[in-house]
Amino acid sequence: MGGGGSMAAANQSLNANRKLVGKRKESRFSFVHTSKEKTEYNLPKSTPEKLKRIQERIAHENKLRKQKRLVLIGLFVLILIIAFVYIML
Repeated sequence: MGGGGSMAAANQSLNANRKLVGKRKESRFSFVHTSKEKTEYNLPKSTPEKLKRIQERIAHENKLRKQKRLVLIGLFVLILIIAFVYIML
């Protein structure tokens, strides 16, 4: 039965890699810090009026975005129809 030496080398390599996994996890860079310190943020206080204005502004922006999208789609369809009619004639 051949290949015993290459199989032993493969097992040796697997064991060595398995031993390195734990070390790699310890020194891995992460954006999550495990410290217990509480960071301070200077967040503005929100009132119901401010939240209502923000909600209305976002609704208005969404409405404008939908209108622009419909106009662009309409122009695209119109151009396609004109191109189709031009090709057929």
